[in-house]
This record gives sequence, C-alpha cells and structure tokens, in this order.
Amino acid sequence: MVDIDKIKNIAVIGGGIMGSGIAQVALLSGYEKVTVIDLNSEILEKTKKLILERMELIQSEEKLKEYFASNEKLKNVDFKKKLEQFASIGILANGVDTETIMGRLNTDTDISRGIRDANFVIEAVSEKLELKKRIFKQLGEFAPPQAVLASNTSSISITKIAELCNRPEKVIGLHFHTFFPIAGMLIEITPGEKSADDALEIGRMVAQKFPCITGERFTVRLEKEIDGLIGNRISLPILIYMGWLVDTANKNGFTFEELGFLQMLFELADNIGIDTIYNILIYFEKYVSPDFAPAKYMEDLMKSGRLGKKVGKGIYEYNEDGSIINLPSIDQNAFRLLAENLNPEIFPALTFNEACRVLEEGAVKSYELIDKIIFKGTYSPGPFETGKDKYKEWIPLLYKIAEKTGKSYFKPCEMMESGKFLSLK
Repeated sequence: MVDIDKIKNIAVIGGGIMGSGIAQVALLSGYEKVTVIDLNSEILEKTKKLILERMELIQSEEKLKEYFASNEKLKNVDFKKKLEQFASIGILANGVDTETIMGRLNTDTDISRGIRDANFVIEAVSEKLELKKRIFKQLGEFAPPQAVLASNTSSISITKIAELCNRPEKVIGLHFHTFFPIAGMLIEITPGEKSADDALEIGRMVAQKFPCITGERFTVRLEKEIDGLIGNRISLPILIYMGWLVDTANKNGFTFEELGFLQMLFELADNIGIDTIYNILIYFEKYVSPDFAPAKYMEDLMKSGRLGKKVGKGIYEYNEDGSIINLPSIDQNAFRLLAENLNPEIFPALTFNEACRVLEEGAVKSYELIDKIIFKGTYSPGPFETGKDKYKEWIPLLYKIAEKTGKSYFKPCEMMESGKFLSLK
C-alpha cells in the first residue's frame, strides 16, 4: 500500500517558467520543503520572484479575472469561490500566509545537495534527451533510495531518459499540460519500460493533490509510454504542416510580418519557445519520422538566437511589457497563398489521424478517454467528438496533403482508414 503521507520534501530540477510553476503547486500542496535546483543563483532569484508574483496573482479575484479574460471558457469562472477552496489554491485557502509558504522554498545550485532529503523529484529542464539522461544519472546516485524520480518531459521516452539511471524502476513521466501548472487541469503520468507500479501510483497521488485554479485536477495514467504523450502528440503533425506552409510562403518572398494572418500561432510558438519546439522536432525526426525535421525558418531562428519571448525576440520582437514591437500587418497576396493552403478541415483531419495512431500504439484503450484528455488540457473538444462522423471525408484530404507537401507521415494510419477505432470507445 502506497503511503502518500511519507512524501514531505519535493525537489524540482530547473527553475525556469515551468519549474517555477511546479514549485508553486508543490508549495501550495503543503509540503514541508520544496527545493528548486538550477545552474546559478541569478536564475534562482528570478525563480523566487516569479513564484511570488504567481502567489499574489492567485489571491486576487480581480487579477484572476483579468488574467483569464481572453479565455472564453474561463472568463466567467467564479474566482471568489475558488479562493476559498484547497483544491483551487491549496493551503492559502486554509489561512496559511504567503510569507510562511515562501519560507518553505529552498534553492540550490548543486543537485547532490539539493535532492539529498527529497522524497519526490520532478525534472523540468529543456527537451534535450542527453541533458535529461545526465540529470537522471545524478538523481539515481544522490537521491534517497525510496525517492520517485519524475520527468516533466512533453515528448521524450521515459525509457530513454532512464537509460543511465541506476534505478529505472523509480523513473516516471509526470507532464503538466501548461506552462502555468496551477491553471492547467491535465497532468499525464507515463511509465517507462522498467517503471514500478508503486512509483507510478505515488506519482498519480502526488499529482492529484496539486491544486488547480481553473477546475478539478485531472490526472491520467497511460497504459504504455508514447513519444509526445497524448495532449501534445496529437497536435504535433500541425507543426509539420505549418513549417511547410511558412517555408513555402518565405520562398515566395513573404516575411513573417506579412503573414499576419498567422499571428496567433506565431505568438504561441514564441511563448512556448522556439528552442523548445525545435528540440522536440529534432527528437521526433530521429525517433518517430524524418518528416518531423524542423522547417528552414526554425533553423534560421535558432541560428540567430531568436529563441522566443523569453529572450525578447523570436518570430516577433517584444517590448518589456510583453507586447509585440511593430504589430504585423496582413499582406493580401500572402493572405491568398495561406488561404489556398489552410482548408479548415486540414487541422482536425491531422489531429484525428494522430489520435488514431495513439490508439494503435496502445497508449490508452479508449477514444473517449483521448477526447477527455484533450478537453481537460485545452478546454476544446477532442478529435473524436466530430471526427468519428467525418473521418471518411478526411481520408482523401490526408492523401492529398501528403502528396502536396511530400510528407508521407500525413497519410491516414491503418486505425483511421479501416475505422477500427470505432470498436475502442
């Protein structure tokens, strides 16, 4: 029997935006000690500042309404009621003040020292396999014997991450489906080939305890590992298609600014981080399909150091307040080119096909569960909600775009083309 009460101290490897958010929900869960570990004290000072800012945000009904005002699904949430619930804001709802909570936050620049008394470790560094393997080698050497070692990876195999770790049975995936963990309901828990059942169960129980301001925390344990998990995996073919489309537009002489029609997608890429997306695509190119190779425009952005909003420049350049410098305008000729290649059925067809691949690979056994995962992660309907009635129309469309782009990965998988997914409700 797993005893969750023995989990007292949490360590987080990586103090960036993601690591800061994970540390915040761990602190709000009431753990006695939360330690964030990163390369230098300058990074860790920024971590503390960001956590404090986020603590202040979730204690103000007005600030929460303002923060979520642009989200149609969340702008009418009763945040006043949320501020009274442990499930929403953790121990703040029990009257524990911010100073006391922040007093439980520790930082360290040395992994061996920072994790020596940790019961549960969560790694949240860049999506680079070799980096993660080195970290988990250290975690296996220096963490207490019973500690569960979790990775927040959104794309990489847990089995590969654990290759150098001397206790792969303790290594699991624990992926928060948002860069602001207290605002996202979904956490995906995934095994590696050697992950022990009790480690996965501890991970599920720890994850379920983390508060969520937007709704009931939703954790899902995958049947087996799959590159990209489910929440991210289903949307990744869109990256291939958008890469082809932007490169095609650039070859026709159009700049990013003239492709203002794609502003929302470009801003999303800059927020996620060009380097993060690039590293995911490189991994998928190697282990899933050559068709995931990063587009030329991404190669160019990486070479010029335009890594996204976090460094002030990515596809766009940003003011200190986060606004875009010189808002893009739409070129009519560019608009026509994009319109010719943005049939509104393309994206749902791509995501539906990838969702069928997830079923093929056995990550889960139910398409209804996939729909629920997508809804909890994005507040949008899952791919099967409408796809189960339209998939036959999408099959010729997928063959057409595979031919047009030269990307054979876009062809419908056997699970989709045969309709076998229908038996996996």
